[in-house]
Amino acid sequence: MSSSNTISRVSNMTKSHMNNVMQIMIFQLNDREYYGINVSKIKSIEDYKRYRISKNEIKQSEKSEILEGYINYHKSIVPFLNVEKWMGMYKEQNTYMETVVSEYNRKVIAFPIFDIENIFNVSVEELQASDKNDNFITYSTLIKIKDEEVVCRVIDVEQLLTDVFGVDESVKKIQKDGLDSDKLLLIAEDSRSARAIIEDILGDTQLNYRVFQDGSEIIEYLEKLDDKQIENVGLVITDLEMPHKDGYQVISFIHNTERLKDIPVVVNSSMSDKGVVVKTEKLGSVGFIGKTDPENFLKAIRINMRP
Repeated sequence: MSSSNTISRVSNMTKSHMNNVMQIMIFQLNDREYYGINVSKIKSIEDYKRYRISKNEIKQSEKSEILEGYINYHKSIVPFLNVEKWMGMYKEQNTYMETVVSEYNRKVIAFPIFDIENIFNVSVEELQASDKNDNFITYSTLIKIKDEEVVCRVIDVEQLLTDVFGVDESVKKIQKDGLDSDKLLLIAEDSRSARAIIEDILGDTQLNYRVFQDGSEIIEYLEKLDDKQIENVGLVITDLEMPHKDGYQVISFIHNTERLKDIPVVVNSSMSDKGVVVKTEKLGSVGFIGKTDPENFLKAIRINMRP
């Protein structure tokens, strides 16, 4: 399909984030395999030739090669990253037709792609977590293109950001007092990089916590608890975009299960537009953290942890 049609669909597509469905823009890189990112993270899709890249002259490491430079995007300086260099598949003869401008964790970035295929609604039950050794992919799914089922791999842009820019040193300097609860903190988070940040945030606290890799894992864990164990759960913090069961389903399950409904749920997500926040509140969440804001992450625990 044409780039202009796709841009129009991205711009006009609903951002309601239907339960159990993730809207993914499918594109190709120069290996002609299919990749995807969540539509909600896309700010715009631009002609690759539209922006002049101010080259990154500081080449201190292999990671700095990924940062090719910066573009002037609506009077903002935006890092221009090459995902193919990050994934180790870059060749000098590679060609690009589009630039994707996206926002993750309040950071706007741009990266080139070979071409856009289409936008698909994918059930979260159909998403499969990537192999632990694959540091570039969050999850994979099967999609039908031209009557043929093909594998689409959703790129872990959060890991890309961590690899290029590192972990914010302020994470290690934030105040961690007032976190002496004996209650159990449960966290659902599918991104490896986000889990690493959470470990940095909570690692030297006295909190008792467990981290689950998707919504189905935390739901299965909660289902097996007896009444005494449920009373010991002080708070659940959940991401929204996860395979198998997403964060919306986690909130609904807890809020609508009589034995669990008193457990407070806080959302930790990079999808922080007003519509998403309102929807999670209607489902029963008591707080929302933009992923991952260390100070607000700890503040949410202090405020919402059951005594």
